[in-house]
Amino acid sequence: MSPYFEINLEPSVDYLLWMLPVLFLFAVFVKLPAVSDLVLSMVKISRNWLLTIFGLIFFIGLFRTYSELKQDIDIKKQIDAGEFSLVSGCIQSYRLDEVKGHTATFEVQGVEFSYNNYTRTPFFYEKELPGRVIKNGNCIEISYLPIAKENKIIKIVQLTK
Repeated sequence: MSPYFEINLEPSVDYLLWMLPVLFLFAVFVKLPAVSDLVLSMVKISRNWLLTIFGLIFFIGLFRTYSELKQDIDIKKQIDAGEFSLVSGCIQSYRLDEVKGHTATFEVQGVEFSYNNYTRTPFFYEKELPGRVIKNGNCIEISYLPIAKENKIIKIVQLTK
């Protein structure tokens, strides 16, 4: 049986590619005062403040990107090492909670799963094919990782009835 969903996580240095145009822009501001003066005339702050704010935003973005990259590498290592849980059975108690931002919740063999069907994540979120497989009574096999008190779905295989 082919999987209905399988996580596709390929962490690489590509996460950091956004830095190249930002560093280029920073170099332009530093080396070409006419460009930075043009920007400064629009925002009405000093050159030092502009460069400081620019640098601060850059380092916050760099820290956030590094954190995401590290988290994805750790998740990939767990999956590759087989450090995930597996449950098979039929879906029970499926419900969609519009109040919590389109959050769907269901159980398989007493294990509760929850996902947001609106926000794209590397984990299962069922935006492309809503209601096709995840509905009460359908039998599935789920591979998942318990992360931050939630069971994050990394693979779903639909079982035949």
